Order: sequence, then C-alpha cells, then structure tokens
Amino acid sequence: MEMMALHLLILEDNPDDAELAVKELERQGFDVKWTRVDTEKAFRKTLAQKPDLILVDYSLPSFDGLAALEVHRQLDLDIPIIIVSGTIGEEMAVECMKFGATDYVLKDNLSRLGPVVKRALDKMKIYRKSRQAEKALRESKSRYKRLYSMTRLMCDNLPELIWAKDSENKFIFANKACCEQLLNAKDTDEPIGKTDMYFSNREKESHPENPEYHTFGETCTGSDLVVLETEKPLRSNEFGNLQGKLVYLDVSKAPFRDENGNLIGTVGCARDITKEKEIERKQKKEKEEKLKLETQLRQSQKMEAIGVLAGGIAHDFNNILTTIIGNADLSLMDGIENEQLRNDMKEIKKAGEKAASLTRQLLAFSRKQIIKPKFLDINELLTDMEKMLGRLIGEDIELLTIPAPALWQIKIDPGQIEQILLNMVVNAKDAMPQGGSLTIETANADLNENYFREHGIEGKMLGHYVILTVSDTGIGMDKETREHIFEPFFTTKEIGKGTGLGLSTVYGVVKQNNGFVWVYSEPGQGSTFKIYFPEAKKDAGPEEKQQTTAFELDGSETILIVEDDDSLRTFVQKVLQSYGYRCLDAENGEDALRVCKEYDGQIDLMITDVVMPKMGGGEAAKRLQPLYPQMKVIYMSGYTDNAIVHHGVLEPGLNFLEKPFTTKVLMRKVREALE
Repeated sequence: MEMMALHLLILEDNPDDAELAVKELERQGFDVKWTRVDTEKAFRKTLAQKPDLILVDYSLPSFDGLAALEVHRQLDLDIPIIIVSGTIGEEMAVECMKFGATDYVLKDNLSRLGPVVKRALDKMKIYRKSRQAEKALRESKSRYKRLYSMTRLMCDNLPELIWAKDSENKFIFANKACCEQLLNAKDTDEPIGKTDMYFSNREKESHPENPEYHTFGETCTGSDLVVLETEKPLRSNEFGNLQGKLVYLDVSKAPFRDENGNLIGTVGCARDITKEKEIERKQKKEKEEKLKLETQLRQSQKMEAIGVLAGGIAHDFNNILTTIIGNADLSLMDGIENEQLRNDMKEIKKAGEKAASLTRQLLAFSRKQIIKPKFLDINELLTDMEKMLGRLIGEDIELLTIPAPALWQIKIDPGQIEQILLNMVVNAKDAMPQGGSLTIETANADLNENYFREHGIEGKMLGHYVILTVSDTGIGMDKETREHIFEPFFTTKEIGKGTGLGLSTVYGVVKQNNGFVWVYSEPGQGSTFKIYFPEAKKDAGPEEKQQTTAFELDGSETILIVEDDDSLRTFVQKVLQSYGYRCLDAENGEDALRVCKEYDGQIDLMITDVVMPKMGGGEAAKRLQPLYPQMKVIYMSGYTDNAIVHHGVLEPGLNFLEKPFTTKVLMRKVREALE
C-alpha cells in the first residue's frame, strides 16, 4: 500500500511519547517526517517550515497546549492542530476545540491517531479550497470595484451619454452626462433600478402643455439585434435637461447576454450631433441656394439671349412688314378697279397687321418695345374693355369683373395693360374648353415681409402695390408646367394652336414696369394669376388729351431718308414723292454724310433708322445738325435703343415713328415734324 507522506510538528517535552505517536502513524500507513519541540520559540520557528499537521501535548511545563492554540490562532494558520494528552478530560477537550483545535487524542488510545489525522487532513483540504475560493472572490470583488471605479471615472469624463439596462429595462449604469443631460437626475445613483419611463413621466409633469414624452432605452428583443437606432431626435421639452431646442442624438444600442446566450440587458451610447446637423443643414441650404442662383442665372442668360434674338428678329421683321403694309396701302390708294385684286390687297394688308401684332409680342417679351407711360386707373380701362373681353371668351364662359373701390393709380402704357388682359383672357379661355367662369379683379395691397414669405416670393421691394388678379376654373397646371409657363415659345397646346408667346409677353411687360407675377394652380382646380404693379409715386393730374390737327399731307420740302433696308427705304421714298416731296436717300449714317456733302441745297427733314451698320441714326443726326440748324429729325425703329430712349421710354419732344407704320401714319408724322 502506498505510504502517505506527512510533515509533522510535535510539541512534546517527552521524546518517548513523541516517538510512540510517530510509530503509530507509520504503522497506519504514513511516511512521517517529524520535528519535536518543547518551547514557544522553537514552535514558532518550526511553523515557518509549513508542516502538514501539528500534534500538541496539552500539559507542558513552560508552553502548554492552550498557549500553542493561541499562537496558531494569531498566525491564522490553515494547518490542522490535534491535542494529544494523557490527562485531558471531556470538558477541557471541548474548550480546546473552541480555541481552534481540530481534534484530540488520548495517549492511552493512540490507535485513534491515524483516523483522526486522515480526517483532519481531509477537512483541511476542504477548508483550504474554501479559503482559496474566498480569497479569489475577494480579489475578484476588489478588481471589479477598481474596474468599476476606473470605468465610472472614465465615463463620467466623456461627453457622450452612456448607460446600461437589465432585461426589465431598468438602469444598472448611467454616466454623468446621461444623468445631467438626458435624465435630469441629481446624481449617478438615482437612475439605478428605475426605467426611463420614471424620468420621462417626471418631465411630462413639468411640461403639462405637451402630453407626449420620449422613452429613450427600449427593451431589446430578438437574438440578432445589434444596433437599434441612429440619429434619433429628442424634443427639448419632452425629456431631461435638453431645453430650448430640438436635439439630435446619434444613438447606438446593443444587447449583452449570459454564457447561455440569454438576453440579460442592453448597453447604449448616444452622441449629441446637433451642431453637426446644424452645419449639415446650413451647408445643404447654402448648396440649394447656390444651385438655385445658378439655375436662375442660367435661366436669366437664356432669357436674355432669346430676348436679344427676338428683338433682332422683330426689328428686321418690322422693316419687312412696313414695306408690305405700306405698299398695300399705296396700291389701295391708287384706286384698283379690279374688285378681286382690291380684296386680295386688303387681305395682304390685314395679314401684315396681324404679323405686326406678333412682332409686338416678341418685343414685349424682350422688353424692347417703345412705351409711353401714363398715370392710369386700371378700373377705368377694365370697364372700357369688358364688352370686348366678353365677346372674346364666348357665351359658354361667364365673365365676372370685381373692381376695388378707390384703386391706386399706376404708371404704365395703357396699351401694355390691354396686351396683358388680352393675353391672360385668351389663355384662360383655352384652359376652359368645356366652359367655366373667368374672374378679373383689382385690389390695393401694402406688401410686407410676411406676405412675401407666405407666398414664396423673394427679392421684391416692400411697399404699396396694385394687384390685377385673373382666375379661371379651367384644367389647371401641375408643378412642372408652372415652372415653364413664362418661357418663350413654351406651350401645352396642339401644334398650330398657339405661339407660346402669350404668358412670356405678359411676363416681359410686367417686368418692364417693375412688377412681378405670382401663380397658383393645381390640376383640375383652375389657375389664379396675380399681377403686382407698384403704386405711382405721385398723384396723377388730369392729362391733356392730344388734339388732332387737321392739315394737308402734301408738301414740297426736301427730305433725307436714311435706312439700311433697301425695300423699306424705297417704299418711304415712293410715298413721300407721291405727296410732292423732294427726296434724298442714304443706306447708313456714313452714306448720309457723303450725300449731304455732295448736295448744295437745304435739307428740311431727316427720317432715319436708329440702328444701322457703320453709323447709326443718332450719330448721323448729331453730325448733320450744325450744317442744317433748321433741319427736323424723325427717328424710326422697331425696338428701343439707348441712343434715343432710356429703358424703353421716349425722351420728351422726340419725333419717333414706330415700325411697322402705314402711309397715313408716315405722312402725318412728317407734317407734324415740319409744321
């Protein structure tokens, strides 16, 4: 049988008794290594060798068993100590056991020593394991406490909101930022054991006007849940200490589980990204504004280019139309006997006049037509046009006019208002093929910033405006159509049904008169156009009506015709000669200087185009005026030019002949200038 090694310390003054005990243990299967001592000093010294077991004689001369038990207790030794005595009674044995003895054996019954030693050693093994477990637990608790303290210190110094909850959604941890900013807790211990419902309900009580509250840490469910939410907005008056603004938190939450995979809670972290959001929104707004400005610039450049093109086309076209209409007039004046030919000539003239109306639309769009502004009450003009507008829209459309009392005056060319009304009414009529109602109303308005903001109007001057509103019950427009309605040549009508210049003409006229247009329309709900004109800066006095003077159109004066269009120049010369005038002609300003240099007589009148190659009419007139101080000048043009007009408005006292013109208009202007 394998021997059990045993390191034995014996406190005994009798060597024989010590040896008997050792032999008894050897007999019972122990391999004993032993040391005998009989003093306290030797006892303490031998204890340092960590013996497996201590045998102590209860009664010794100088250092007895109770004293040895006291040393054993003081040193807190995990070594079994057995009392061996020949005289100890049961009462004393119990006392020794209270002092820390593991067991006791009488010297006259050493046969019990082996079993007692085995039992003591086994018990000590269990005790030592328990001590080790307790020590490990204490160390673990100590480490946990240190780790918790370090974690708490670290988390409390972070700006992020950090928390942890158990499976019942109760806080088991919340850092300082979470308590102060989110929960409005007095310290970090207050949330422990509570749900966020406790704090949100408390906030609800402090904000009774807002019945809503925010639950921030929902219970995790599901086995694969990792991140629950990001960029979650918190309303400032619903929760915690976040007051005065809408706060955005970037929130991440994740589950934590036990060793069996069961969900036991959640951990979460939230970062305040409100400033980042504000910067992001600001950058987005700036980007949108920049894109809007770029779009407006491109559109403005596009419209400007089309305007220049339209103005140039209208100018050249007016030259042609003047020739067509004028020659048709001359033919009719000659008294054509053939009725069919006479009717054909009338149709040619009629077609030319319609074409002239189209060029006026082009010029209005390009803002290059000549205007003669007057102080005007739109109500009076609307009353004069009401019957004509009614005939224009037909019987299946009801026309309702609502003039505002005491309407303010505006300063505008009356023909332009007529042009706006006609185009708007025709446009409304086309939008109501099955009939409907058309309402035209006027109103005074003092526009402030709130009005412009509510109507989405930007960049307009505050002040007094007269509003002309045209509303129909037609088919309406969607957003995409509304964005293009003022573009030239844009139309939703069938091919051949419209030019696409109606609303663009309105837009051009309104812009030319420092006004603006606001449109509201929805598919199937009709359309409303509000046109705003600024109130006239001063009261308008009664305007003098132009007196028509009756005088003869014939004459014998010398007239210089300066025009780069050969057909138009020939036509004007032919008309003037038919009325008895002497004519000189030149194809531009430089040619006019040459002609005058070669001519010795007096020149009474100069009729000149404004825009010509090499030298324009204004410069030519300026150069010739010193040579012919009495010479009158008539400028003719199809569109405005800064050489003779400012912003499309005629200079006072200027003789101007607008293309296209008829023979009678030409001759009356000639006699007016000469007289």
